[in-house]
Amino acid sequence: MAEPFGMSLTGMKKHVHVLEDAGLVATEKVGRSRQCRLGTERLEDVMSWIRFYQRLWERRLDGLDAYLRRGEPRP
Repeated sequence: MAEPFGMSLTGMKKHVHVLEDAGLVATEKVGRSRQCRLGTERLEDVMSWIRFYQRLWERRLDGLDAYLRRGEPRP
């Protein structure tokens, strides 16, 4: 799992552990390896957070655009 990303197995384990702690992935030991799957219950929380900030920044940038269009033309 780590090789395609150019990182060590230990480094990958640390990243997966952070995602597990956040509830975004779940791992299960199967034989000598571990399988990862998405923790879907937390993904909706993440999507809600992303949508909130997307709307916030769209409004701010739309306001900035309107302000700049009203400004004086530059020489």
